[in-house]
Amino acid sequence: MTTRYKILAGILILSIALLIAAEASKPEEINWFPAYGKLDKIPFGTYVFYDQLNTVIDEERIQEVNVPPFEFLLDSTVSGTYFFVNSSVYNDEAESNKLLNWVAKGNTLFIAANAVSETILDTLNLNTSYYNETSTLEKRPVVYLSNPKLNSKTAYRLNKDVNTVFFDEIDTLQTTVLGVFHLANSTRNKLLLKPKINFIKTPYKEGTIIINTFPEAYTNVFMLDSINAEYTANTLAYLPANGTIYLDQHYKNSKAVAVSPLFIILNNKYLKWSWYTLLITALIWVYFEGKRKQRSIPVIKPLPNKTLDYTRTIAGMYLDKKDNRQIAMHQINHFMEYIRSTFILATDKKDLAFIENLAAKSNVSVVEIKNTIDYIISLKQKAEITEDELIQLNTYIENFKKHHQDGRIN
Repeated sequence: MTTRYKILAGILILSIALLIAAEASKPEEINWFPAYGKLDKIPFGTYVFYDQLNTVIDEERIQEVNVPPFEFLLDSTVSGTYFFVNSSVYNDEAESNKLLNWVAKGNTLFIAANAVSETILDTLNLNTSYYNETSTLEKRPVVYLSNPKLNSKTAYRLNKDVNTVFFDEIDTLQTTVLGVFHLANSTRNKLLLKPKINFIKTPYKEGTIIINTFPEAYTNVFMLDSINAEYTANTLAYLPANGTIYLDQHYKNSKAVAVSPLFIILNNKYLKWSWYTLLITALIWVYFEGKRKQRSIPVIKPLPNKTLDYTRTIAGMYLDKKDNRQIAMHQINHFMEYIRSTFILATDKKDLAFIENLAAKSNVSVVEIKNTIDYIISLKQKAEITEDELIQLNTYIENFKKHHQDGRIN
């Protein structure tokens, strides 16, 4: 690594370190996600509710349910109170009917949610609606219980703007109103609307259904105010005094248990930035030091073609020995091989038919070919060959090849 790259790498690492230090030292942002998980300590988690529940209800009566209601209620021996709390508890039609049939046998269903199954609402002649007033942007619920003995002199108020759901249609002959709410402006502390019903109780055959459309009453941000915690405890006073209370852990926006190690790392500020530092350091190392260092590949020159040199050497040996006849025989053999490979003709018989076939295929005159063949035959019959005869043989052969090439061009 050159000095220039080392300086750039140092600047980069220092910049990243300063960025990580600045991010890690920032106050952690508040997570307002409506999780409703029993282990969630964020504002809209329910850690405080589950932690304090045994101070209101005998711990032996409490049982957690981690499977869907349809599956849980397949056990015909189950009886008591089924308790749901989440931003929405939307059972499908089959599961809703399963719950209603279970309630009809004399059990109690308690649902604290903004959204409830339409099947349950229609069966009970109920209808819910959102408060959509837009003239005032800041709205914070102030809740009351209808029973004066359960109310505090101080209002139960959630200091956070949330969606507000209320019952705009109820069966007045069957339904008992347990609680209402107002909306207050956070700056003027002024009530913005007439009381709306958010907490009701209605019989269903031999059982009872209780619905509270203000599930925020069971969250950490609401219950950490000691006055508000009194409201939460008082809503539980409407539960039966006896029997098992089944706490649903299936309909939750967050998981009860973090199953991924990365989930744990990324949800802790210090572990998260340690993880990012490790990843960034690894990337820097790969870029600057982890690259494969390859040796320079030497240039290998291709092997030279020695054929021409070999031919010249052999020819020189024959010329030095003055063996003209041997040279002539080599030339004749090469010429015959040229005819066999080029014109696909047998050269064992050099008669008139051979000459005419060669003339037809080579576009060389019969006379020229006959003169060349006759000269070759005459040379083969000689014991010695002069240089002039050797030159004449080469002239015949070269003229044949030249005229053949010219004939192909024409």
